[in-house]
Amino acid sequence: MSSLPSTELTTALDVLAEPRRRYLLAALLEHEQSAATDAPSERLSIEALTRAVARVEQDTADVTGELVDQVHVTLVHAHVPRLADAGLVTTDADGDATTVAPTEHPILEAEWVRSVLADPTGDAFPADERTLNRTLEALRNPRRRTVCKALARRRGAVSVADLAATVAAQSADDGTRVIDATESASVAVEASLVHQHLPALSAAGLVEYDAEAREAALATDAPQWQADWLTDGPLAAVAVLVRRRSDRDGAADGTRVSDRPTADATPADEQTASETPLETATASTAGSSATNDDRLLWTLARPPAGRSSSRSVPTASTNSSVTEREER
Repeated sequence: MSSLPSTELTTALDVLAEPRRRYLLAALLEHEQSAATDAPSERLSIEALTRAVARVEQDTADVTGELVDQVHVTLVHAHVPRLADAGLVTTDADGDATTVAPTEHPILEAEWVRSVLADPTGDAFPADERTLNRTLEALRNPRRRTVCKALARRRGAVSVADLAATVAAQSADDGTRVIDATESASVAVEASLVHQHLPALSAAGLVEYDAEAREAALATDAPQWQADWLTDGPLAAVAVLVRRRSDRDGAADGTRVSDRPTADATPADEQTASETPLETATASTAGSSATNDDRLLWTLARPPAGRSSSRSVPTASTNSSVTEREER
């Protein structure tokens, strides 16, 4: 599973969402593995990388000069600088020649990232490369990953308003309960969900979103769930919840799974937006009333102070007198 912190996870997804950056990194890692340790050949020139990326993009060894020129421009002015800024590659300019090499960055050491780069075109991905690109693009935003996790904890469709309250509470990162999420925060989150995040997740096929009904649900039957790198990496926490719920559904114990919180549940998740302070107060009052009734019954059954019960317990002296009379 991925141990990348949220910021590095976001960087990894942002880098991998662009196909040419995947092709570039894949070419560098493949070249690194085939090169001798500490040998100068570990580095690749921009020209060599350009041809490698163009061949993967066209899926042919015979690429046109026009495509090579186009790829070269994007590598020099966009992709290599982006990877260098992220600390994933280093560049070395020697005269007119510029060479590139991968670094030992934790992102490149993550197993799920290596898995993606081992198949940069998504040939083994359970959907087409376009879906792969959309999935990576959608998940690079941290809030969308939070949305997936929030939906994984709920059954069926959830109203956008309830989802917004849950996401707002989790985004606060201070133990805020869903019921305590401020209205202004929930409204702002709801607007971002409606106009940005839910449409993007829906386009990627990860979420089923009904804009008219303003409801959303996790698409647990999406083909992406068959990709190990996704369930072991960016959506590892979501996959755990989905699998746990599936296992519980299969258990014939007669218990409603929806009534049982998951092991990962937080106070914010256990108390959903549908719960209101009135409902909580009512439950508390009912418990208090039951306790008071028990105390009242106990008080009525207890003998008043200073008076003995009508059924007294025989003392030792009484038993002795009875025994003497029987002997006589």
